[in-house]
Amino acid sequence: MLGLIDRALWIYDFDKTRIVWANAQGLAFWQAHSVAELAARDFNPVGQGTAERLGNLRVALGAGGGTRHENWTYFPGGEPCSRECRISAVSLEDGRLAMLVDAGTGTFERSALPPDFTYELRAIAAVRQSPLMISLCTHEGQWLMHNPAAEALVNRLSLINLPGFDNFLAMFAHPAEAAALRSKALQKGSAHGIQQMAGNTLRLHQITLRRLNDPVTGRLSLLLSQQDVTRAQRLERRLKKALVREKAMVETQRLFLSITSHDFRTPLTIIDGAARRIGRMAGSDSAIAARADAIRATATRMAQAVDRTLGWSSIAEGKVAFHPELLDIGPLLEKAVASQRTLHPDRAFVIELGDVPSLLLDAGLVERSLDNLLSNALKYSPQGASVDVRCIRRGKRVELSVTDHGIGVPAADMRRLFTRFFRSANTKGTKGTGIGLNAVKFYMGLHGGKVAVRSVEGEGSTFTLVFPIR
Repeated sequence: MLGLIDRALWIYDFDKTRIVWANAQGLAFWQAHSVAELAARDFNPVGQGTAERLGNLRVALGAGGGTRHENWTYFPGGEPCSRECRISAVSLEDGRLAMLVDAGTGTFERSALPPDFTYELRAIAAVRQSPLMISLCTHEGQWLMHNPAAEALVNRLSLINLPGFDNFLAMFAHPAEAAALRSKALQKGSAHGIQQMAGNTLRLHQITLRRLNDPVTGRLSLLLSQQDVTRAQRLERRLKKALVREKAMVETQRLFLSITSHDFRTPLTIIDGAARRIGRMAGSDSAIAARADAIRATATRMAQAVDRTLGWSSIAEGKVAFHPELLDIGPLLEKAVASQRTLHPDRAFVIELGDVPSLLLDAGLVERSLDNLLSNALKYSPQGASVDVRCIRRGKRVELSVTDHGIGVPAADMRRLFTRFFRSANTKGTKGTGIGLNAVKFYMGLHGGKVAVRSVEGEGSTFTLVFPIR
């Protein structure tokens, strides 16, 4: 009987996304010679909006939605054809749900469309395909329209557009907050915020409301657009918690280092003062005076180590004092090497000091940087290996490099080498804190320079301090 009707009819199988039957007018509409030819075509929706629209239709028809009237744009032969369709639920032979589409008898002439209507068609298609959930409602909460994404949301929430009921507020877990957001939009023209949706599952949506007039009735209405931001909000909360934990850990480390360092300073000062008095009492030429001087030198080195630790604490707080002066870097380098020779009299140093100009330097920070590089070179290289120190001018910069012939740095660790508290994988068993190179990088940044590294695991490393010539 359907085959005798002089209207374009076809049945669409939701599960197989195929047209499984069409009458003669339907075949003509789709430019197919037979039902078998039409059934072999792929009718999978191209856009997500179309897929959501079909899903909404399936839900509505499956729930006993009766006959629906909807405007659909089809593409038989690749050309757009818009039809006002009557859509009804039908059951296939195996009991599965399908839909019967009555596309009428009218024709669609593309060339007859006025330019403004083609613009409207594209705007409608864009709204339908948008992943944003877009709805239009009256200021009293009655739904006027949904795009497919918004209709899918309403279906998931099992909401019905009840007359005389505020359907807008029924979407949200906290209606009072949603009502305040709506009032703001009605007063100021727009409003936005994050709202928790109704239902048993925690879903957070970014809500935007804009005041407008319904283009059909002229009544005061609201355009609602919403986007699911649940995952982003969860990630943001996790990041905030991680940041709080990181700040607490850094603060704990800072306090520990600061307190411990200050606790060391007091006995070191006492030791130094006692050794100085012993040296004076013993006389300058006695063996006791020499040992007293050795004690004082050791106390001084320990105090310098404390200063380095406090220096990292100052970096963490962003309170490093920087007082550059026009200085010759040569004496600073010689002093740093001399200090290491005192600690390691059996180690060899090869020094090459070129003709370099005076630089704007903070002597204390440069000494700390050199002390770190030299002590690392000694610590991570064999007992008999030399440490090569070279200072030369290269164009508009001075390069001071420290080369060792030790364990080197694994290639996988090079990227993180100057990260605070990071230590290379091959340094296990060797004492260290992982803060020295990070401090060197910071100090060089204050000088407007940088620290660079070249290294081959098992062969050695070269760390270079690069100072600009101003």
